[in-house]
Amino acid sequence: MPSSLRLYKQELTRCRDHFRQLNLQKERGYLMKLTTFSANVENIMPSIPRSEHETLFQELLLQQIFTNFDQKCLTAGDLVKTRGAQEYLAKQDGPRIYCTYHLGSYRLLTSVLFRRGVDCILLVGNNMNRTQGDDMTEHIEALREKHGLTNVFRVVEAGHPSAGLTVLRELKAGRSLIVFVDGSPETAPEPGEEDKFLSVPLGSRSVLTRKGVGYLSHATGAPIIPVVSYRQPDLTNVLHCLDPIRPIRNSDRDMYCREAMTQLYKAFWPYLKRYPAQWEGWTFIHLFLEPELAKNTRFNGWPSRPTFNQDRYSLCDLEQAPILFDRRLYQTYEITEDLRDLLLNINSVDSVEGLVGKEMFGELMEMEVLR
Repeated sequence: MPSSLRLYKQELTRCRDHFRQLNLQKERGYLMKLTTFSANVENIMPSIPRSEHETLFQELLLQQIFTNFDQKCLTAGDLVKTRGAQEYLAKQDGPRIYCTYHLGSYRLLTSVLFRRGVDCILLVGNNMNRTQGDDMTEHIEALREKHGLTNVFRVVEAGHPSAGLTVLRELKAGRSLIVFVDGSPETAPEPGEEDKFLSVPLGSRSVLTRKGVGYLSHATGAPIIPVVSYRQPDLTNVLHCLDPIRPIRNSDRDMYCREAMTQLYKAFWPYLKRYPAQWEGWTFIHLFLEPELAKNTRFNGWPSRPTFNQDRYSLCDLEQAPILFDRRLYQTYEITEDLRDLLLNINSVDSVEGLVGKEMFGELMEMEVLR
């Protein structure tokens, strides 16, 4: 094993050992973050039992530490294994649109492409640019100085009014675009933006994804290159380059856009199933979930011995206040300690309606808190 790779893995092992000594449950907001994560996993990948969600969540937190370490490590990009259509990770004539996901050490794609001489335009959300942009730029400039690189690197904020035109000009100038196709919290749909999104399947649900990548590819003729990053059990980072998605000249733009975005999520799914603990998207994908239609259920009267609907609701604390969390609609309700205790001990209560009153009982039944 090369010494640089051995040292790299030793550092990650130290990070992991330190992480395992932390009492995460005492961290501020831990339970609420875990509950949201759990709801997202359950809605999209229900085959993973809820009993495994906390282990997955803690593994994701560790992966985020690894990802941050990789951005500070100049040699991390040199240690990456590349697989699949690797020729598309090298400098060639003509621009490309690299579509990747927040899986594994996802920032390494930018490092690898820049290291190989590709002119890179990184499209990120505003918040990501504020929190990570300086670190990424510092990393790139360090690579430039170390290896004498002269190629272009630029960060463009997705939320800027001129972002679309800026990226279009850069592509037409021959520079390649890097975009996280699974979105980020600040790029989630806002009221009035419906025409900018389309719905694509992801696991057991459908998610809303921006059309921009498909439009840019269609307008410039630049192929879309899907790239998946993941970390193997031995801590080795892998970039798997999938077959390109190429626009057909004079084809229908909207049809191509829908097909391209559907293919991008379809290509991602096998890797998400294999490495679910490495996807940072679990922390924000609920912002992109397409709302489910309400189910019409026939009213057959209220049960005499109702139970707490734990399939749909979870109890947790937010700022030391008891919270009822709707895992389907992602809504939180601040409740009294008495109601929390009732829901936790409902099987020992003879008459819930008699305890809370007819009006409250009816509301809990209509909201499906009780069933």
